[in-house]
Amino acid sequence: MNEIPVGSSATIVGYTIHNAFTERLREFGLIEGTIIKLLRKAPWNGPIEVQYGHSQIVLRPDELTNIQVKRMM
Repeated sequence: MNEIPVGSSATIVGYTIHNAFTERLREFGLIEGTIIKLLRKAPWNGPIEVQYGHSQIVLRPDELTNIQVKRMM
C-alpha cells in the first residue's frame, strides 16, 4: 500500500493477517473488492488518509502493511 502514489486508486484483495484490528477494518467496510483512493500521506512515514465510498479513514503505515491491494491503472 505504501508504494501507491497519492491520488491513485486500488482494490483491496485481502489481508496478510486476521486479528481484531483487521476485523474492525472489515466492519468499517474495508472488505475484499473495495476500491480505495489514497488522498494524502503525512511526511516522515506518518499517517495515510484513504477514501472508500463516501467514507474516509486515516491509518498508520504499519497498519497498512496488513492490507493487500492491487493498484488500478
